[in-house]
Amino acid sequence: MNQLKIWITIVSLSIIWGSSFIAIKIVLDFIPPLFAFGIRFLLSGCTLILVSYFHNKKDFEIKKILFWRNSLFLGIFFIVGGQGLLACGAQYLSSGMTALLNSTIPLWVILILIFGFHTKTTLLAKLGLCLGFGGMMLLVGPSIENDEINIVGIISLILSSLFWAFGSILSDKLSTPNNVFLSAGMFMFIGGIILIFLSFIFGETILFTSSHIDSNFILSYLFLIFICTVIGYAEFYWLLKKTTAPIANTFAYIVPIVAIFLGWFILDEAITYLTIIATIIILIGVALIIIKSNR
Repeated sequence: MNQLKIWITIVSLSIIWGSSFIAIKIVLDFIPPLFAFGIRFLLSGCTLILVSYFHNKKDFEIKKILFWRNSLFLGIFFIVGGQGLLACGAQYLSSGMTALLNSTIPLWVILILIFGFHTKTTLLAKLGLCLGFGGMMLLVGPSIENDEINIVGIISLILSSLFWAFGSILSDKLSTPNNVFLSAGMFMFIGGIILIFLSFIFGETILFTSSHIDSNFILSYLFLIFICTVIGYAEFYWLLKKTTAPIANTFAYIVPIVAIFLGWFILDEAITYLTIIATIIILIGVALIIIKSNR
């Protein structure tokens, strides 16, 4: 596998998903979390399914029952558990705390592989994970002191990371369409439907008035759906198909760095020496995982 292509994809995915936290915060100010994310993944899933159809009509494998069954499992882990719980938890936590808890995904992946599946992992890959997680603690840790700790938000984000980690591992063991667009689109479509159903079950009230709609909301929602979700999930699922779960999830370490640098670029926020040191540590950890990890 061309490692340069993997690097480019991980960096692209990290930038896209690093910028998604701002869009999520704006969208959740207008729409309840389960309904907002349900519509997000329903539309994104339909878009990717259509793209896969026009990309390769001859190998359009949407009619196979096995693929829909497996997509149901992936939709539950990735979308309902991974993203639904993230949306609920993000309401109660700052973006820094959310990023910190979300960055534990690669750690959960490797722990599940080692203790649940008895998978052997290289020493350098383990060192890379420790460096990545340690760098994240160094980066976000100082800001935790100023945050109000909310147990509901913390539990939601931890469970979200666990669901995502299980989904990453499960995706390598389930038969899905060879077309990455179709594979991602099917489980996103199913996950979106389930989230909308749960939204009504839990009584989320949706009231749209002219005061609820403004340009920031519209642009943020469109960006979240078509850039962060359609492009982002296609890239992530391509990584899962072509590499390993630990490598594909290294984005979780880089995303908070992207958020901090976007804050500096857009909002003129200061970048400290601690930020630079943590960034170097995290990137070294990611490099060790990518270069030395094997299946």
